[in-house]
Amino acid sequence: MPRHRRAAKQGNASFKHESAFEGKVRDLTSDGRGVVSHPDGRTFFVPGVWIDEVAEIRVVGRQGKVGLGQVITLTKADLQRREAPCEHHGYSADHCGGCPWMFMPYQVQSAAKLRRLKSTLEDLDDGTTQLDGLLAAPKELGYRNRAQLKTDGSKLGYVAAGTRTLVDVTACPILSARNGESLASLRKALPNPNWRGRKQDWQTIDLDDNLEGPSLNKRLPFRQGNTQQNAVMREWLAQAIASMPPDAPVLELFAGSGNFTEVLASHFKTVVAVEGDQQALQQLSDVAPERVQAHALNLFSVPAVEAWVNEKQGIRVLVLDPPREGLKVRTPFLKELAELETVIYVACDLATWARDCKDFLAQGFRLAQVTPLDLFPQTPHLEVLSVLTRV
Repeated sequence: MPRHRRAAKQGNASFKHESAFEGKVRDLTSDGRGVVSHPDGRTFFVPGVWIDEVAEIRVVGRQGKVGLGQVITLTKADLQRREAPCEHHGYSADHCGGCPWMFMPYQVQSAAKLRRLKSTLEDLDDGTTQLDGLLAAPKELGYRNRAQLKTDGSKLGYVAAGTRTLVDVTACPILSARNGESLASLRKALPNPNWRGRKQDWQTIDLDDNLEGPSLNKRLPFRQGNTQQNAVMREWLAQAIASMPPDAPVLELFAGSGNFTEVLASHFKTVVAVEGDQQALQQLSDVAPERVQAHALNLFSVPAVEAWVNEKQGIRVLVLDPPREGLKVRTPFLKELAELETVIYVACDLATWARDCKDFLAQGFRLAQVTPLDLFPQTPHLEVLSVLTRV
């Protein structure tokens, strides 16, 4: 949960008698909410608004100079606003909340993502970084190849943002055609007493258009949620390594079930692939060619990483695709991989990517190339494909 949301959730009793206020949206947060200044100087975070819009806002939470708000009325709306193409779109406990930017046209969403990236680059670019254009998604709807639904036996859908309220979803327009059909088929089984929550309020049903059918209460290995854009990422990686010597030893962190490992192994003679999830590692081991050495390692454990990386010498190329936490344990790699020449960093979180990049820059690297890619239209999420090289 973002720090500003955690802060505002504390001490909420103090906001109940606050008056509504009118404010102008001056920025957007990393999770897509509007940043609005209260007349008394406090900062409020408000979903469902866009930059430069003006709204009458109800106070629904605050802590010190930070607060949460909900729109009562838009007094000045962006002229490009649209009717969201989903009946479940919204920001209350009755709405899904999973696509916070669906009320704006896709090209406007894309421009906002690029602006945020450029702002982040101000502290990283020495004037020589190649910033490529945004690799926009070919489909803004119908792209999601996997999703996790929740059910209590009576309802089937998603949990409303910031709540524990299950929203009954009749259709989800971002799902792929096959997953949409699976959702419709599952709904025909409602009500279903076998789906009632036992220890928890609900059970989970995972959809994945690579599988024969839905999966009940079974955690699936991670894979990228947009098949078409994943193919674009793999092609980008292939181009990024094309001019590198095939005999350069490569270390891949957060290898998962081998999505990028396959691309690396098609070019390099030796790939050391590291993954901490046993299920994903098993899949990786099953499909990996002989030139791939798969290793199990908890990449969030300092002692484990220090002991392991101390034995790895001669690595010249580092490839990583971490979760939102980024490369949390960085120091051992920065200290021990003295022969490292190139870092290829695929990031799903701008803030942790920027944090990690700063440490690489401090060790004598430069940010050579940045390519933004939109993996999830209708959301503020941005994938960053980047290359750092030693100066």
